[in-house]
Amino acid sequence: MSKKSMATAKQGEAMQDSTMKQIRIEPIKRLWFRITIKQRGTSVYVSHAWSEKARKMLRLTAAERKKLVKEKRDPDREAAFSKYFTKDGEVGIPAMAFKKSLITAAHKDIGFEKTTLRKAIFIICPDANGVLPMKYDEAVIREDMVRVGQNQTDLRYRPEFRNWRISIPIEIDNLLLTVQDVINLTNRAGFGVGIGEWRPEKDGEWGRFEVDTSVPIETLPLDGDA
Repeated sequence: MSKKSMATAKQGEAMQDSTMKQIRIEPIKRLWFRITIKQRGTSVYVSHAWSEKARKMLRLTAAERKKLVKEKRDPDREAAFSKYFTKDGEVGIPAMAFKKSLITAAHKDIGFEKTTLRKAIFIICPDANGVLPMKYDEAVIREDMVRVGQNQTDLRYRPEFRNWRISIPIEIDNLLLTVQDVINLTNRAGFGVGIGEWRPEKDGEWGRFEVDTSVPIETLPLDGDA
């Protein structure tokens, strides 16, 4: 082999070694912790879970629905079926509602890419129904007029929860996010996105929230009891 060929080969090996040294994938740095959020100001939470009756109606064709005998409305029953329950029967909020709110609030202009956030944060919810239990001072039944289809209106009976708060166990990739990042993003989501019916994301004012600073952030053991 000529001196020129040997020099070229060595240069190629050096470049390969340099590339191999530069490519490094850090292990996931998992962190579990718990934050508590509370109602922001007077922004109540209104839930609207799909009842089994509503699901059955969706399975019917338009012709089949026309043949049904119209039942008398029962506001208490309709409002009760609009609540979300844990497997143990506690009233709560779907865990995914919070993650969706955080992702919606994320934007590259504020340093939080949606694609990165989807892979870096998870709500820990061991409940089989995917519901986190919440606390509240009072629940009342709302009667609201809603638009259905084109130029049609109907009444909806839904529960309104006042002075609500909820504890949320969270898992993050601590290499991509810090606890303070999550706190800041949660406050942004609570300010401009919200959860539940008629939230800011849907041109409403309900379902706004903020991190409860009176409750300390609690670090949790990995894969422990959340």
